[in-house]
Amino acid sequence: AWECPKCRNDCNCSRCKTRKGEAPTGRMVRAAKRPKVNLVQTESNDALMDEIVVPRGTLMTCIAGMKLQSEDVGAAIQFLEFCRSFGEICKIGKGQPEETLRHLTELQEVSSVVADVHINLLSVIENGKDNPFDKYPRHGDEWIRKVGEYISLTFHAEDFTLQCLNQGVSGYRSLNPSCKLEVLNCLCDEALSCEKLRTCIDNKDRKCVATQEIKAATRKQKELKRRYDDMTKTIEGGDTANNEEANDILSQIKEAEEVKQAAQNELEMLKRVHRTTPVMEDKGVKYWKLGSYCNCNISIMRQEFDEENRTKNKDMWFMFTEDEHKVVEDHVTTRSRRLRRNHNWV
Repeated sequence: AWECPKCRNDCNCSRCKTRKGEAPTGRMVRAAKRPKVNLVQTESNDALMDEIVVPRGTLMTCIAGMKLQSEDVGAAIQFLEFCRSFGEICKIGKGQPEETLRHLTELQEVSSVVADVHINLLSVIENGKDNPFDKYPRHGDEWIRKVGEYISLTFHAEDFTLQCLNQGVSGYRSLNPSCKLEVLNCLCDEALSCEKLRTCIDNKDRKCVATQEIKAATRKQKELKRRYDDMTKTIEGGDTANNEEANDILSQIKEAEEVKQAAQNELEMLKRVHRTTPVMEDKGVKYWKLGSYCNCNISIMRQEFDEENRTKNKDMWFMFTEDEHKVVEDHVTTRSRRLRRNHNWV
């Protein structure tokens, strides 16, 4: 009892569909049997990702081989990151930041290493004197009192700390390691506002702009070259010399190359300066990709802080095992991609 679908005028081949003025269905057998999936599955994946429990990690009490109070870890990292970014400008040599931290936390005496770091920072703040040690001798009281003057308006600690600084070396000795670290970081913050370091930070912003210009020009070149290659295939004999559109594409490729070259020249002229920003931030939590301060290959660290009282510097820092680090890294990467996607949709 079988009847030919073509004879019944019920054939769905492309020829019959086109003859009836309908759109051909193509080979839809496999697609028809395939279960439906568009946007519901994607949203489900996002929801599942939100439900992933990100590990908290282990509380950090050791930085660069030094045992610290947990509340001092953040201050130590802050100083090390400052030296990593601006150590060369402030004449803080390799290994000197770690040695300075060790002397601050383990020695009661004011060592020459500690004095040199403070004096160099004062030199940068005061527009870079040629001979800072002539003005502030490392064995005197003057540099300690000068530090107190610079941070007196922005210091968030008790008045006791400033009183100790006003007393010179004898007063500085009476400060505990936490106070000494806070004094040092306050001086670093003061240095960041000076002209010399501001210029470097501005150069960093220019570097980011130049990098984006290079990426945009490279993408444009690839797209234009693809269009040019497609056009060459369609033109008889591949002769594009007399084709106006092809010449216009070549001109645009040349312009993009000039933009990219100019941006690359800009990068070469700018001094390389790092400015650290968190890779992910939630309420009361930040994730940082910092140097290997724990003598391991784990780079992402977790910072927990009190959002209502950030000035007290009572944050806690956590490190991860290799397995935990993989979970955190995947979560950070997925979150960043989703934020970029949502931004592009907006």
